[in-house]
Amino acid sequence: MGNAHEAFSYLEPLADHLLAGCVGQVAEVFDAEAPFAPHGACAQAWGVAEVLRAYRELAPHLRA
Repeated sequence: MGNAHEAFSYLEPLADHLLAGCVGQVAEVFDAEAPFAPHGACAQAWGVAEVLRAYRELAPHLRA
């Protein structure tokens, strides 16, 4: 696996998003440019699932 810490840095900005709006959810879509504002449905199941899957894949490598 490449650099897990670098990969995880792409997930970190979602922490604030998960605590705002629909708490614990990931919006359907985001703007492509900063500040990456969320749009569409406030909760998208596969968005949450992908964040969890990515974290699960990275977590063992972050502890090393």
